[in-house]
Amino acid sequence: MQAFAVAALSIWLCLGATTLAESHGPQHCTSPNMTGVLTVMALTGGEIKATGHYSYDSTDKKIRFTESEMHLNKTEHLEDYLMLFEEVTLTTDRNIQGKISGVFYDIDMKNQSCKKMPLHSHAHALELPTGAAHRVELFLGSDTVQEENIKVNIWMGSVPETKGQYFLSTTVGECLPLSTFYSTDSMTLLFSNSEVVTEVKDPEVLNLPSFCEGVELEEAPEGQKNDFFSLFNSV
Repeated sequence: MQAFAVAALSIWLCLGATTLAESHGPQHCTSPNMTGVLTVMALTGGEIKATGHYSYDSTDKKIRFTESEMHLNKTEHLEDYLMLFEEVTLTTDRNIQGKISGVFYDIDMKNQSCKKMPLHSHAHALELPTGAAHRVELFLGSDTVQEENIKVNIWMGSVPETKGQYFLSTTVGECLPLSTFYSTDSMTLLFSNSEVVTEVKDPEVLNLPSFCEGVELEEAPEGQKNDFFSLFNSV
């Protein structure tokens, strides 16, 4: 699996280099509001890290991800995250070190408890990060048979806060993210987006549960940076 991923990335990068020589490519695009299913796989060993439903408000920059009970017959705590990328709140009674780019809540609906932790990066797999460079536009499927293809843009870039590299595909029309490779020295993950509906079906899921209100922001362990990608590497 890892060898396949490296080969695929190499081919796409070569295609991108050729295309960029001819054109500067499209402008940066923004994802719409979305509801869908997100599957996360570790490319080393092919382990499925998580799969579940998400809701994404692209205007208010909120994501709710709830892990599916079907994931590997998991009987322990199922991951349930509410990520608020625009909320930068530092408590007055403790010193949270370092710059944060929002917060996330680790929610336990069964026990009605939650933890509030800082996020150190805005980047995630459901939105094209600022500064992404366009590499190539191509067809998935047939480029001659109508309704048997999808035209996609391939983008790449880095996340300075985490020193991670990403490789992301989006549809040409609505800028829907299809898949994202993300890699650091300690992880290589593939995010696959499916069953997408371009609306938030249930806006209530993006509201903070009442039992989470007033929960204090916890400081991340020394040297640890929380971000969207690292959350899924740890599940």
